[in-house]
Amino acid sequence: MKTLGWHTLGTAFDCECGQRHALPIERCSIGPDAAVALATFARDKGLKTCLVVADENTLAAAQNRVHDALGDVGISIVSSTYPAEAFEATQERADDVAEAGQDVDGYIAIGSGTLCDLAKDAGSKQRKPVLLYPTAASMNGYTSAIVALKVRGLKRTLPCTPALGVFADPDVVATAPQAMAAAGVADFLSKCSSAADWRACHLLRGGYYCDRPREFNDGIQERLFREAKTIGAGDPAGIHLVMEALLLSGFGMVIAGSSAPASGGEHLISHYLDMKHALYNTGQDLHGAQVGVATIYTLGLWEKILQLDPESLDGKALWRAQTDEARIEASIASDWGETVGAEVREQWHEKRLGRDAFLAEIEALKSQLPRLREEARKELQPAATVAACIQAAGGPITAEALKVSTVEYHNGQARARYLRNRFTVLDLAAELDLA
Repeated sequence: MKTLGWHTLGTAFDCECGQRHALPIERCSIGPDAAVALATFARDKGLKTCLVVADENTLAAAQNRVHDALGDVGISIVSSTYPAEAFEATQERADDVAEAGQDVDGYIAIGSGTLCDLAKDAGSKQRKPVLLYPTAASMNGYTSAIVALKVRGLKRTLPCTPALGVFADPDVVATAPQAMAAAGVADFLSKCSSAADWRACHLLRGGYYCDRPREFNDGIQERLFREAKTIGAGDPAGIHLVMEALLLSGFGMVIAGSSAPASGGEHLISHYLDMKHALYNTGQDLHGAQVGVATIYTLGLWEKILQLDPESLDGKALWRAQTDEARIEASIASDWGETVGAEVREQWHEKRLGRDAFLAEIEALKSQLPRLREEARKELQPAATVAACIQAAGGPITAEALKVSTVEYHNGQARARYLRNRFTVLDLAAELDLA
């Protein structure tokens, strides 16, 4: 089979990993006729009525392109429009969108992460097709089979049916604040670290892994590095490139059956900041901006880990250096309180290791480190290289440059690993007393 790419839309195949992969997304279009392409596709799929999910900002950006195109092909519109003020994608809001769309044939989201996640979750619940019209090249979830929702106070990534089609107009996307495109670059480049997390989980804890998702990224990462300044200047051609990279990244997650290829320890740090903002109004930046700063940190952790001499690792000494479980429980309680803390504690308890399992993992690392060093470098990039690209694209590269509390950011580096049962470099660095 050819290297995975755009030609695999709507296909399925048996893989060497033993899984049957499918990419049910049928159409992706990036170009000035995106709204017309969306409406034509919707009509051809037999949609007569659609619930259009948007907010006042994204409607202004789209300038009636989608509504006019839908009207031209005879599709009736039911609107679900949120105010301009920022809001979160919660399970309750997603349920409201699902209920509002009970009597329509499909959902259309005009917007970026929050609005698209609400529509995708609602479409999955109602078993109705979802079409997306991005208004920002800010994140890689447009083509993914997951949504990021807050459930009982805890930021969770949940499975969903992918959108049936994604239609992006670079001229519309380029009207979004430049910081959003820079955030998209950073969100895409997080795979440089997260893919290594995924490999480590496979080698050390027996988690599922497949090499095929990374094929979607062949060549496009290098193009981003070369065109970072063009992206930073807000050139629609650069924005087109960012959108292409983000859509391809989402394909990789669909093939993998999880967000693991593109979401590791760096995303947990961002989730930590989002949750702190929601609970305590501690400040919040764009998802991709937070992820980008955290990616630079996690890549630095990987550099330290891969330089280790396996024979220097003393499991018993490392076990004695681990944070006492009572202190971990206290930090969870301090961070999240009783209700959210119970959710966090459940995730942590699924992942934590007792003494014997910890010692076995260190022994496994000693034997697997040469292989991990060789394989992880297929995706890893130097932290300095990623930082330079994000900076050229106009994004922040230090905690101090984020619109968040630097104290909370550094707390996140140490404590974000408790939020989810996924094994990441944050766990490995803590086990090796490097964090």
